[in-house]
Amino acid sequence: MPNPNQVVGQARIRVDADTLETKSGATLELGGPVRTAQRGDYQAGAFSEEEAESKLTCTILVKANVRLTDLRAIDNATITFSADTGQTFIIRNAYVADVISLTTGGDGASVVFQGPRAEEL
Repeated sequence: MPNPNQVVGQARIRVDADTLETKSGATLELGGPVRTAQRGDYQAGAFSEEEAESKLTCTILVKANVRLTDLRAIDNATITFSADTGQTFIIRNAYVADVISLTTGGDGASVVFQGPRAEEL
């Protein structure tokens, strides 16, 4: 059981059963309802709601065995984001949503996954 004072420092990211070798700094947007204020002539406080997708942005270490074209082709995958503090989130039916950007000098490849709202396990 993690210390209750620990904050998220690391995350393990899996695509289906494969663990990605990622750099520190992954960002997970959970998705879900986005509320927009709707003002009436004499009253405020109403809102409309729409669903936003989840989004996981991470940087993958690119070694000789990493095939960026295989990453680019990911569609209908299950993404698991497991934090070192014990929280685990899953994105079902996820896909690579953006062009993969590869930077030399050890910076790696930036990959963006999207899908329906993330579920906390």
